[in-house]
Amino acid sequence: MTIRLRRHAWIAIAVAIILGLVLSLVLGGRTAGVGARVPAAPPAAASDGDPAAAAARALALPEGAAARNPVRTTPAALVRLARDIQVIGTVAPDQDHFALVGPLVSGRVARLAVGVGDRLRRGQILGEIESAEVGEARAALIAAKARYIAAEANLRRETDLSQRRISSSRERELAQAQWVGDKAGVRAAAERLRAIGLSNADIDAIDHRDLGGRVPMRSPIDGTVIDRTITLGQAIERATDAFKIADLSHLWVNLELYEKDLSRVRVDQEVEVRAEAFPGEIFRGRVAYIVPVIDEATRTAKVRLEFENHEGRLSLGQLVTARIIGDGHRGSPEVLTVPRNAVERVEGRPVVFVTDGAGAFRQRAVELGASGGDLVEIRAGLAAGEVVAANGAFLLKSELLR
Repeated sequence: MTIRLRRHAWIAIAVAIILGLVLSLVLGGRTAGVGARVPAAPPAAASDGDPAAAAARALALPEGAAARNPVRTTPAALVRLARDIQVIGTVAPDQDHFALVGPLVSGRVARLAVGVGDRLRRGQILGEIESAEVGEARAALIAAKARYIAAEANLRRETDLSQRRISSSRERELAQAQWVGDKAGVRAAAERLRAIGLSNADIDAIDHRDLGGRVPMRSPIDGTVIDRTITLGQAIERATDAFKIADLSHLWVNLELYEKDLSRVRVDQEVEVRAEAFPGEIFRGRVAYIVPVIDEATRTAKVRLEFENHEGRLSLGQLVTARIIGDGHRGSPEVLTVPRNAVERVEGRPVVFVTDGAGAFRQRAVELGASGGDLVEIRAGLAAGEVVAANGAFLLKSELLR
């Protein structure tokens, strides 16, 4: 009995100790929660990509860079801006340097000397046509020459006899008339051969060389074969368009302008053309002709531009973007402008760099309007007289993005 009482006492003491430990832990935790101070979070660092911070940042080129590439400045000014016109156009062959070539007689294609893409010189043979008509015309010339030779010999003989009073003057006159007629026959037979495509050299050699019934087709211009519609052995009719030849160093760009824009365009006005195939490259030309007819369906008029293409960069049928440079004599009301090269793009937005007068520049977002020549309109973000970086603005952009 005594042993049981002792065991129960020890158990009670152990339970009391455990409860005391739990109670002290709970009370201690609450006291720490009340009295502890949470340390303040450090202030957030300024974001490097913050546009407002970037705009407020003063920019200046390093001394070495500034010496090599000085930044030139210019004030924003109110001017009468001659507005440019930008429109999509299509490259086409210059019709003054273009030729359609085909046979002048019916026949069969006996030989082809060139294909699409070949470059040609004026007079170069493109192919040959075999035709019975050519053989007949050659035979007619040979016969006409024979008659002429006989008539010339008879005239000499009758002239000699007449001078010696052996024959009458009438006999000499008849011989003279026959000679004149046969001479005209030779000329007519030669002209017929020229009309069907033979050269003077071919006609002169007709007595020494038998060319049969063939006649060559020749290129009338220097250029490139851009199309061929005939094949070897094909039977074709006269005046078939067998070859298309273009001098690709001279091109047209055809535009369609709305009638509201026609008053701002004149012949010889400067034009810049850009092609997606050559990003950043500019082709310069001029307005050659304005068709004085408005299409009733589209309310547009056709405008033709002329370009030199000696390097062969532009291709026929290519879509290009043409910018007709505004004519200063046909300006609009005054607007605020800066040079085109003063505007850069940062994160897709147009900006200029305004000087603070102490050699530093600050970025300024602007809203652009129309452009004309080397100037661009500023609709918002800048005031007249504020000085901006022109040549060298791209260097300041590079410094900003470092």
